[in-house]
Amino acid sequence: MHDLLIENALIVDGTGSEPVHGNIAVSDGVITHITEGKSGGEKAHKHIDADGLVVAPGFVDPHTHYDAQLAWDPLLTSSPWHGVTTVVQGNCGVGVAPLPPEMREIAMWDLVHVEDIPFETLKEGIDWQWETYGQYLDAMQARGVGINVAGFVPLTPIRQTVMGEASLERAGTDEEIVRMKEVLRQSLREGGFGWSATFSEGHVGYEGRPVACRLADRRELGALCDVMKEERLGSIELTFGQPELGAIADDALDTLRFVSDRSQRPITYL
Repeated sequence: MHDLLIENALIVDGTGSEPVHGNIAVSDGVITHITEGKSGGEKAHKHIDADGLVVAPGFVDPHTHYDAQLAWDPLLTSSPWHGVTTVVQGNCGVGVAPLPPEMREIAMWDLVHVEDIPFETLKEGIDWQWETYGQYLDAMQARGVGINVAGFVPLTPIRQTVMGEASLERAGTDEEIVRMKEVLRQSLREGGFGWSATFSEGHVGYEGRPVACRLADRRELGALCDVMKEERLGSIELTFGQPELGAIADDALDTLRFVSDRSQRPITYL
């Protein structure tokens, strides 16, 4: 006897195959078999008649900004309402970890301007039980997470951790770049999915100034790419302004090529 039998569903298996009408049996949390056609009267502790409905794998949303919301909303609503079971957060180089206490307010104002999250919501909703990226993930795990989460380590918090408010004013020195590499490497080993940055002129943050990662130069980007290549894991997400819909500027394409060649890792971009 099965634990669960989902009957008469339109089944989309996620492989690209044509949908089929059929039934899905589940036992001990695992799909044990799929049969086509009408249900044959198999026994199960629970039956769900899915006639007229679709059963499919959960969707992956590769570009979200739930970094702060995760601190007060473990279900990450409203994504699961639409069938999303995995989100990738930390995009566009902004986020809440890693981050020292003195940079928290600046990070929150970055999210106000870039993601239109009310400052009072951030102030009341984040309890700041972390400074490192690993501590952030531990705090989220302890609170409970309703869906799967993968997180980029944003370049703005990396620079804020190493440079403080100077991250809003200039590129990093050689010594600071070495420290940025250490912060990224530690964050990756503690569960970070990669790193992200934005170069879009529309991304301003604290006091209307460019978010810190926009001031990173090629030396910084190259150093972070080296870490990715050495660790042989993770991905990179980059955001650029668009000269027109569907187009990419030459300098943005040049940056993509540089990062791809230097890191030897997958890249997504806007």
